Amino acid sequence: MVLSEIEQQRAFREAREIMKLSDKWQQLMPGEKKPNFERAAKEVLRRALGHRVVKNVEALDIKEGGLMHEHAPREAHLIERYLKSGTVHPDVLHSFVHGDVHVEPQKLAQPDLDDMDDLPDFEVFVQHSEDLHYPGFWHPGKGEFLDGHTHPHETEAPRLVQTQVPAGATLPSAYEAVH
Repeated sequence: MVLSEIEQQRAFREAREIMKLSDKWQQLMPGEKKPNFERAAKEVLRRALGHRVVKNVEALDIKEGGLMHEHAPREAHLIERYLKSGTVHPDVLHSFVHGDVHVEPQKLAQPDLDDMDDLPDFEVFVQHSEDLHYPGFWHPGKGEFLDGHTHPHETEAPRLVQTQVPAGATLPSAYEAVH
């Protein structure tokens, strides 16, 4: 019997996977015997090595400028896989598959810098050197921007919180908090 190189490589891979299973095998039932993974792997290798190996040397029939439907299925699949790899522009794949006419890409017309009629109205806020914080959010009740450290629901100034832990108290576990 004749094997292709790919089939032989699959057999080698299968033998390697069988040997990996040998390391992972666990006994599920008391007294269960471990399967002979080594013998199974040797059998797979014996069958693979006992056959003649033929290289895959079929020539590809790729037509210059041909579209997908103009190629045999094998060649069309290989070309499509190559084009999907990202080494060429995606438009080439689209042209190959759908048969679009090859047209030079057109550059987009850049708008004039002075032409700002189509832009929405906007306001520019400039931060002064006296500002300590960037504006954080818009407060609709006050109609102004507040800095990022102020919250709209704060009503009183921050104050020192009194702790109720006596001085010198330690935590009951080995955990130490670092502040």
